[in-house]
Amino acid sequence: MTATGQRPARAARADGRSRVLAALAALSALRPLGSAAGLLAVWLVAVVGAMTVSLATLPVDLGPDYAHLDGYPLPVQALVRWDANHYLAIAQDGYTQVIQPAFYPLYPLLVHLVAATGVDVVWAGLAVSWAAALAALVFLRALARDFFATRPRADDPSGEVRARRAVLLLLVAPGAFFLACFYTEALFCALAFGAFWAARRGRWWAACLLVGLLTATRLPGLAVAGAVAVEHLAAKGVLRERSLRGLDRSTWWFLLAPAGFAAWVAWCAVALGDPLAMFHAYDDAWTYQVFDPNVVGTVWRELVRLAGFATGTGDPADPAGPAGVDWTMLFRFGIGTAAWLVCLAVTLLSARRLPASFTALSLATLLLVSLNSNLQAVNRYVLVLFPVAFALAGSRRLAAEHRFAVPVLVSTTVMVLSAVLFTHGKWVG
Repeated sequence: MTATGQRPARAARADGRSRVLAALAALSALRPLGSAAGLLAVWLVAVVGAMTVSLATLPVDLGPDYAHLDGYPLPVQALVRWDANHYLAIAQDGYTQVIQPAFYPLYPLLVHLVAATGVDVVWAGLAVSWAAALAALVFLRALARDFFATRPRADDPSGEVRARRAVLLLLVAPGAFFLACFYTEALFCALAFGAFWAARRGRWWAACLLVGLLTATRLPGLAVAGAVAVEHLAAKGVLRERSLRGLDRSTWWFLLAPAGFAAWVAWCAVALGDPLAMFHAYDDAWTYQVFDPNVVGTVWRELVRLAGFATGTGDPADPAGPAGVDWTMLFRFGIGTAAWLVCLAVTLLSARRLPASFTALSLATLLLVSLNSNLQAVNRYVLVLFPVAFALAGSRRLAAEHRFAVPVLVSTTVMVLSAVLFTHGKWVG
């Protein structure tokens, strides 16, 4: 063969090798997705399995409010409780009741779009939640790996161990079972983790786009928006130099951050005649939730209430209620207060070790969720606080496996008990 004939052959072989390498690189990029999918599948089987077994062994009649679930498998029924009914109704019929604007539109809109393809609406909601949970795990793992890789330790040079621990802490958090339910938690976490991952890599357009979607998912999305803005200011040197000169054209992307909330306000104004319908809805359905900026007073009231359940003196806010020690009520109302206090303590103790944006996320979220005169449901609202998970995962005091196992086992126990109570129609967040 002549030299001229050999050149095309060598070029063809080189082209073939480059295609193989490109294919291998593509497969390598999919490894985190496959790993997260496997982890999520195992977790779903375990958590939903526990909820299903409890429902099968201790059947409960929840009345006509859940009659629409008759005919669905027990695992599906176990995941559709409380607020899920509101999201389900909105996904099917739109906003037809005065209390429904309290439930922000992105999640039911996605459920509606999936159901429009012919999928049953209940299954569509679970599909959206599980797909979002998968995205949340992928983004959280990537965010944790990036963070801990820049903080090598002798016992974990690459940061991989601490990254895996951070993901585990999310999955065993007291409110983690909501990630599997017909609720917004999985979608909210996916968008928040994705926004921070993009922000930490300087992809401000992606971060702001995700935050914009987040603010159409739930009001605490505004806390995430503020924290991502702090990350931007830190990255541009504004916090260090105390000067705005470091800002550039990428800052304009932050006009997208409140877009979801602004669009929701505009829609409520046009369609419902009330731009603040999402707040006024509480006047009709949740009168116990009143705006109260006295956070210390709110925490104190919750502690007094828990003391009443524990000592048998009853709930001071409900003098006509039953007296006597009520361990179920103590647990149900205590998990929100305990979650708030633990997250606050970890945030304050780790503030010097974590970026300013991480601390801002935790403090802003804890403040926002405590302004409605109670701490109910905080155990699910704080799922988004990955800085708390990072602080615990990176704690040297918990570096030993047997020490780290303690909070994991305690949190897992609380999560399983909460999931069982939720399945049986008890309010746990």
